[in-house]
Amino acid sequence: MTEAQVPRVSTGVPGLDEMLGGGMPKGSILLVCGGPGVGKTILTLQYMMAAVRRGEPCVYVSLEESMDKKIQNAAAFGWDVKAAINEGKVEVMDIYMVPHSQGIVDYVDRTKGKLQLSIETEIERTIKRVGAKHVLVDPLTSLLVHEQRSGRKRFIIGQLFDAVRSMDCSAIITAEGIPKDTDFYMEQFLADGVTLLNKDLLDFKLIKTLRIDKMRGIDFDDQPRRYVITGRGMKVFHSEPVLM
Repeated sequence: MTEAQVPRVSTGVPGLDEMLGGGMPKGSILLVCGGPGVGKTILTLQYMMAAVRRGEPCVYVSLEESMDKKIQNAAAFGWDVKAAINEGKVEVMDIYMVPHSQGIVDYVDRTKGKLQLSIETEIERTIKRVGAKHVLVDPLTSLLVHEQRSGRKRFIIGQLFDAVRSMDCSAIITAEGIPKDTDFYMEQFLADGVTLLNKDLLDFKLIKTLRIDKMRGIDFDDQPRRYVITGRGMKVFHSEPVLM
């Protein structure tokens, strides 16, 4: 299959689709990394609502921060997430972690109580039940914060990615922080694509930049591009250099 024939999925973010040559490949997992306040959650909500408008069901896995809070924040951009949920277009897993001794962690859904199975199994079951085409996980970091064993962390990450991939869904998974070249981050290797969101002070002005670090199977713009968050969501200036 040539690149022109690769089925694409729109991210819903003006400028980002252009950097990807028409959108991310269908069925791929995009890892979005960045520090606080760069717009990771906004990107997941913007992607989700674009899918909803196309009539494609989604599963949104909200970790730690309550989904009610995200719904309130989404309303500021004109996105009626509550209506999408009520209409069966979005299924929410609103999960927080309760750590115990000896590294044991319980996963609790705010509306359904303690999960009886592993989180990846619950995600699989939810995807099957609603026939979801897209999965959003925000943020992956919360699943790992109470786990000290590196081997166990890698197992959790591997199981989650395998579960999403086995359902043939397109997915965006967020992670806190910008990875360092000297460290090993398993999620970077498992993801089909990695996008880095950053913010820096330049001449006393705050500049937000987006860079696609990798995206398997397609050509893409790998140069950093400036982006802004407006009242309508995220917008990337894909045709402009960061420095003018």
